[in-house]
Amino acid sequence: MNDKKIQKFDIIILGSGLAGSILATILARHNLRVLIIDKSAHPRFAIGEAVTPDTDLMLKILSHQYSVPEIAHLSSFDNICENISPSACGFKRSFNFVYHRETEEKTWQEYDKLGVHPSSHLFRQDVDQYMIKVAINYGVKLLEKTNVVDLKIDTNCVAITVDSNEQFVADYLVDASGYNSPVSRQFNLREKPTRFKTHSRSIFNHMVGVKKYDDCIQANRNSQDTLSWHEGTLHHLFDGGWMWVIPFNNHAKSTNQICSVGVNFDTRRFPKDNISPEQEFKNLLSRFPNIAIQFEHAQSVRNWVSTGRLQYSSHSCTGERFYVVPHASGFVDALFSFGLVNTYTILIPLAARILKAFSEKDFSTKYFSDIERLQQQLFEYNDKLVNCSYISFADYSLWNAWKRVWILGSTLRQWKAGIRKGLKIEAGRGGELSQARDEDNIEYLTPSFEGLGDDFFQEATTTVEKVAEGLISPDEAAKQIIYLIKSIDFLPQNYLGLGNDYFQYLDLESRSGKGEQSRFLSWVKTSPKPEVKKYFDYNMEDLVAAIKR
Repeated sequence: MNDKKIQKFDIIILGSGLAGSILATILARHNLRVLIIDKSAHPRFAIGEAVTPDTDLMLKILSHQYSVPEIAHLSSFDNICENISPSACGFKRSFNFVYHRETEEKTWQEYDKLGVHPSSHLFRQDVDQYMIKVAINYGVKLLEKTNVVDLKIDTNCVAITVDSNEQFVADYLVDASGYNSPVSRQFNLREKPTRFKTHSRSIFNHMVGVKKYDDCIQANRNSQDTLSWHEGTLHHLFDGGWMWVIPFNNHAKSTNQICSVGVNFDTRRFPKDNISPEQEFKNLLSRFPNIAIQFEHAQSVRNWVSTGRLQYSSHSCTGERFYVVPHASGFVDALFSFGLVNTYTILIPLAARILKAFSEKDFSTKYFSDIERLQQQLFEYNDKLVNCSYISFADYSLWNAWKRVWILGSTLRQWKAGIRKGLKIEAGRGGELSQARDEDNIEYLTPSFEGLGDDFFQEATTTVEKVAEGLISPDEAAKQIIYLIKSIDFLPQNYLGLGNDYFQYLDLESRSGKGEQSRFLSWVKTSPKPEVKKYFDYNMEDLVAAIKR
């Protein structure tokens, strides 16, 4: 290093997106000197716009566990409207799926809706800018439009030189920069080729003038179906891919007319060619008239983006004095909106372990090895779920069966990850979480199917993969998956009605949905299964207090 004064920090974070800014805020709140370096600047376009109830729950846990109330400002539609801006978010009340066949008129029996606790769509340029300002208010130093030109990590420290020739040292480094991760490149962490089975690419844009799908086609709805297509994330499914439609203008408070639109293609079915992404989008609409009607008057507000294969993975995400968070370590696909929830899931124990490492002046990998295993488990689960979804898009009966595996796993994961802490927050006792933030045992965050039988998910996955191998028909695979669900030795039996193959509509916020949740809570307390007690048990006092509130 040259004669310039070397600037010292406790920790350096690469990347000022939500992962980097939230982690930086937590660490600064607990008295660490934090520097964020980012090659870009805010406000800026970012994808990862659809939020799930799991995502909101993880944000609430982070907020209470680390005593940063501003993080909870991102955790619900109402909180975003009140604390950031009504135009910084759309309203999400449901996951909506419509199945399409090329050039055919719509068969309206082929759609699915899952009503969820109200959540949000994030207009990321506003939300990300808000969070980085919060980090700065907590004392974080931010260097924007700054490139790392030299990175060294040894047993004593992290040393970084940037393109202005400034030099920084720190005790620890977190890479939250995304695909072009400097740490992954420096230490050859990327798997080439990736181990992921999913093969997809994407084209995407922001548009205005996108019609409400409710105004496009009148469906023969279930008599109990009161959910609007427009008040949720809409997925158009077709053999070989899917389209997302994420509106930010679907509530009365918004002045933001933008709608996020993108298409993901299976690269094995639709390899990338030389046509422009805009023309590829137009070509897709010409093949599916019941999608095209939604875009009759739509106009782009940005240039279309076209990617190569989206999937990348790393054989490791931690080492001496560094950690690489999910989006910098790997990515599968935007289907089911796993990106942010996986990030926040990792941040819950990661922040605690970093603080513990500083308190003990020990930055070895022993504090982070189990978090790395968790992160890889999250990727593996996502990859299997998404890869089998692409396979199932070839036939509606198979998708109709496979989507139940996703619903079952997602609802169980949300209960497993949040039943203790979530109820405590709802009971008004969230402050108690800050008294035990060491996160010694993080198994409750793993994506698994406790209570369903050890081989349930693997057997369901293998069944769908046999379809891709030509070993069984889609119809036979669908029947086998329904049989697996019906055969679960699991109480409450036929949870959420998923064993009924005519099931297409479920509202978890309706009276029946609340009834299922009550049955689940009762089952937890009465189940003799040790895995249920281990992962799903809760404090009855918290439940009583939450109900009273």
